[in-house]
Amino acid sequence: MLTSREAKELRALRTTKGREETGRFIAEGIRVVEDLLASHTRVSWAVTASSLEDTLRGAKLVEELGLRQIEMKVLPDREFEGLSATEAPQGVLAVGVIPRYSLEELSPGADRSVVLVLDAVQDPGNFGTLVRSAEALGARAVVALPGTVDPWNPKSVRAAAGSSFRMPILELGTPEALEGLRSAGYLILGSAAEGRAVTQIRGNRVALVVGNEGAGLSASTRSMLDEVAGIPLRGRAESLNVAAAAAILLYELTR
Repeated sequence: MLTSREAKELRALRTTKGREETGRFIAEGIRVVEDLLASHTRVSWAVTASSLEDTLRGAKLVEELGLRQIEMKVLPDREFEGLSATEAPQGVLAVGVIPRYSLEELSPGADRSVVLVLDAVQDPGNFGTLVRSAEALGARAVVALPGTVDPWNPKSVRAAAGSSFRMPILELGTPEALEGLRSAGYLILGSAAEGRAVTQIRGNRVALVVGNEGAGLSASTRSMLDEVAGIPLRGRAESLNVAAAAAILLYELTR
């Protein structure tokens, strides 16, 4: 059974304000919690449904939580469903501590380094897909500029499928982020349809900036770019989803 304090904390962590004030977030679902435990991200406590141990995978997850000495609250299935924010609850959620990074920690090293910068990307699904693509294609970090969806929104966390726990994510103001990256030797490269073909742009350190789903890059961000890259489209579609476009650009910049 949850105490009133624990129930209050879970309610608060469903809100941006609650996450900002506590520095914690909710990870929900078997795969997501498995990835959380496999990462360096700290876990405060967890809640499980009583039926979680009915499956081999669920039983192993409960065992792992116990081995880590993570406090667990076991609830009847119906009670757990009342806490869940998903349509098909999987019987486990964990409260993690939001990892914090600074630009100074992101040493690019001698090899090619690409940082993905998100300018007011608002859809949690797109955000999660962008973080997954950044990790999969070898980007150094993801930077969320003002107007971007909360990286630790439960939907953002689920969509990232574990990448949020392994990929450095920074939330910074636009001048702080772009000037800081430029000072570290990064080319500030915006993504827009009218830009040069990305295959013509090369640099050992590149900060790729992608914009809002509908409006694209903001005027303030555009004013701070060094170059603009685009993707030549051969079909009738006029544009690509921001996550699809970013994946193509990241592939070209990191290969």
